[in-house]
Amino acid sequence: MSSLKAVWETVWGLLVDDGSLAIGIVVALGMTWLAAIALGDAGRDQVGWLLVAMLVVLVVVNLRAAGGSVRRRIS
Repeated sequence: MSSLKAVWETVWGLLVDDGSLAIGIVVALGMTWLAAIALGDAGRDQVGWLLVAMLVVLVVVNLRAAGGSVRRRIS
């Protein structure tokens, strides 16, 4: 149960306490908005996939950073 609590606290910290994740989300939304404008109607369907890909990469990078931080604290 304590490991589940630790995972929850780490995820909560990424979403609430980590300002870089929030900034990354805003940047990804801005890039998606610009891509939708630039591509017009023809590429608008693909822009959603671009947003999903950017957000998945952003979350994975932040989880890896959090994992490294926890490993340093444990060592």
